[in-house]
Amino acid sequence: MADFFSAKITTESENFSFDFTQVLTAAETISTAACTVILMNGTDPSPSSILMGAHTVVTGSKIATQRIANGVSECTYRLVMTITTSLGNTYTGVGDLSVYAPSLV
Repeated sequence: MADFFSAKITTESENFSFDFTQVLTAAETISTAACTVILMNGTDPSPSSILMGAHTVVTGSKIATQRIANGVSECTYRLVMTITTSLGNTYTGVGDLSVYAPSLV
């Protein structure tokens, strides 16, 4: 599953969510989740530094969320959220996020 997020400004800190409702059965929930980052475009020596804290999953939910902050202007990051479900299935959601300085928006 793939998502495209609207652009983020370097000074913003916000949550980005991955909705797994379409692939989970009615009785299935998210047991564990982990988010990683891949730099797709631009130059950032430490792309994983945009991850702020641990992911969150509302108990009984089908949505996993990760807080993202900062980032390097004119870089595109790929957020990769991998979950394991209550039925033992593993799914991965991918979303691309472009970051810009406030002066470029």
